[in-house]
Amino acid sequence: MTGALQAWDRHIHAFVALSEVPAGTGPLSGLTVAVKDIIDVAGLPTRNGSETCAGTPPATRDALVVQRLRAAGARILGKTTTTEYAFTDPTPCRNPHDLTRSPGGSSSGSGAAVGAGIADIALGTQTAGSLIRPAAYCGAVGFKPTAGLLPLDGVTPLARSFDTVGIIAGDVNLALRAFEVMSPSGLKAEPRDLVAICGLWDTDAEVHPDWQEALAGAKEALAGLTSQLTWRELPADVETLVAAHRTVMCAEAYASHRALLRDDKASLLGPKFLAGLEAGRAVSEADLSGARQVLAEARQAFWNTMSGTELILTLPVPDGAPLLGDTTGFQDWLTPWTVFGGPLICLPWGHDDLARPQSIMLAAHPGQDLFLLSVVAHLERHAPPIPAPRLPS
Repeated sequence: MTGALQAWDRHIHAFVALSEVPAGTGPLSGLTVAVKDIIDVAGLPTRNGSETCAGTPPATRDALVVQRLRAAGARILGKTTTTEYAFTDPTPCRNPHDLTRSPGGSSSGSGAAVGAGIADIALGTQTAGSLIRPAAYCGAVGFKPTAGLLPLDGVTPLARSFDTVGIIAGDVNLALRAFEVMSPSGLKAEPRDLVAICGLWDTDAEVHPDWQEALAGAKEALAGLTSQLTWRELPADVETLVAAHRTVMCAEAYASHRALLRDDKASLLGPKFLAGLEAGRAVSEADLSGARQVLAEARQAFWNTMSGTELILTLPVPDGAPLLGDTTGFQDWLTPWTVFGGPLICLPWGHDDLARPQSIMLAAHPGQDLFLLSVVAHLERHAPPIPAPRLPS
């Protein structure tokens, strides 16, 4: 354990296990990677943030995404704190910018480790808003690739219809470098006439004034990179999408983890994950089929509406990291994006009046991952800085 990691982690509790395996050589030599504790790392147990996995033996092999990072020379630091089975029960992890606030979830430790500067890159997953949100709250870049692009071998499932491995990193270039070694070969960023929109979902969520200013500033900066940028309300019924998504997510979580409802395991589960499994058990085949149809139709309708629009600028959340409590933060604005399946990236954009990191987010059509990363790399040059968090005394 390095001195900086040890000094920070006694305050933020980002890590649950550390690796002693030395780094190799390759394009990521010299970079450190932290791995969410639902993703296998050889020699370390995968405990899924749950007391039900307390006796789990060490994994015998790396998850495929970890294999690829290790083969590229990255040093795997260890496993980071996750909410239980990547659901929503809060963790002991703390936000490095303010120890009284949540780092977000479910990739809590991954966001906190990168936000504190003790890992260059971290792996997380997103099933609703579980990767972008902690990146945004902790002042890091968060990149969720196109659904299905990165392999899920060696990753504990929550809901395979949505589970996506993603990257939290100190800057866009680091996210790009990690993505390139983990993704299939042959991906290209095709040049295109950049038509973009800027907008928000029509919901009752109250947007913090400082976050409204951040979006306006990002829109002004993005205008210089586009051939056309207009404002429009994002076209989707968020409430209906969130409800249908939860039906499918809970049903699939129950299908994967029903054995945990046995008496000897259920008593060890956190209240929110237990309630999610119980909700999933109650979903009928007809209700599950109907929810999947709602999501499929909404996905097709959204991208049909976005035909001719290459890039969407928005906010990942309406406000900064919440105080510690029974929530890992607001995710309803992220759930539709996860359902729609395209790549997302959040970019730190200054801080608000409470010194909380702010973030803007950009989305692109499925498969346009490298295009999105290339545009945001240019936009990053215009981002207002976020002061580095100070190690508590």
